[in-house]
Amino acid sequence: MHPDPPVPGAPTGQWWPHPALEPAWVASADVDVVHLHFGFEHRSAAQMRAWVEALCAHGIGLVVTVHDLINPHLGPDDGYDDLLSVLVPAADAVTTLTPGAAREIARRWGREAVVHPHPHVVDEAWLEVPRPVHDTWIVGVHAKSLRASFDVPALARAQQAVAGLARAGEAVSLRLHVHEDVLCRSHPRHDPRLRVILNSPEVDARVHPPLTDDALWADLLDVDLALLPYRFGTHSGWLEMAHDLGADTLVSRVGYAYQQRGTRTYEPSSASSVMTEIVRAHRDHATDPGTRPRRLDARTRRREREDVRALHARLHEEVRARARRDAWGGRR
Repeated sequence: MHPDPPVPGAPTGQWWPHPALEPAWVASADVDVVHLHFGFEHRSAAQMRAWVEALCAHGIGLVVTVHDLINPHLGPDDGYDDLLSVLVPAADAVTTLTPGAAREIARRWGREAVVHPHPHVVDEAWLEVPRPVHDTWIVGVHAKSLRASFDVPALARAQQAVAGLARAGEAVSLRLHVHEDVLCRSHPRHDPRLRVILNSPEVDARVHPPLTDDALWADLLDVDLALLPYRFGTHSGWLEMAHDLGADTLVSRVGYAYQQRGTRTYEPSSASSVMTEIVRAHRDHATDPGTRPRRLDARTRRREREDVRALHARLHEEVRARARRDAWGGRR
């Protein structure tokens, strides 16, 4: 496995168009297999077709992992489907994270996808950090900079549910993290409803720049219920991170994130569903703390990661051998 090629002038920690998606990189690359996961949404279908043709011409195998059937940062009508319609049929092997996504891949492109679990997201040391004990039941939401898939009305209903529990005398709080930029009116996804929610008395408002990994993981370790209010999407690394740290989760029933792990779900088409589920989660935790999903022990999570790694190694070797055979036979 090669490290990512450096990008001259790219700011540290900032996304940058990856040079490996250029046909010129393919022509000079000393690789047998390319495995594509993310980071190609800035390309056109024609550009991706030229890239796939370059891989084929140089006998380089292609593995595509379909994390997203809809890009959560852009939206359902952003052309992402056109990119997948180039990549998925051309791939030598396809993987994904849930049976539901695999069925959709088979229906749309006639490809059989290998399904495997999402490996742990947090660093290994965090898998064993004990959860803090506190008297307040905390619902945690990270609105960040309001990416396209974030559902502000669902957040407002969550705030109403927590407010109702607080008025009933329950020790509850909605911990809401927001990046500073989205509160500026000039921000492309500024939403004035967000400031109203932040100013609600039962909301623990935390406005800041993007968190470090350690700060984020410490926060999720402290949360009782992580709410993922998605308007659309496919899978969720955030859900995996919450499960790594032992937080219960409530996710919108869009896409297939609910098939990744045991999670609570709500129907985004129902105005009351998210409120009902938050109240139910609070009741369950108050009456039976054992209803929290069992946190996978670190050994199980590590073994799962090694199983996924071994699966990928086998897959890469199969694709490499096939690509070489096809190149020698003049079929690529």
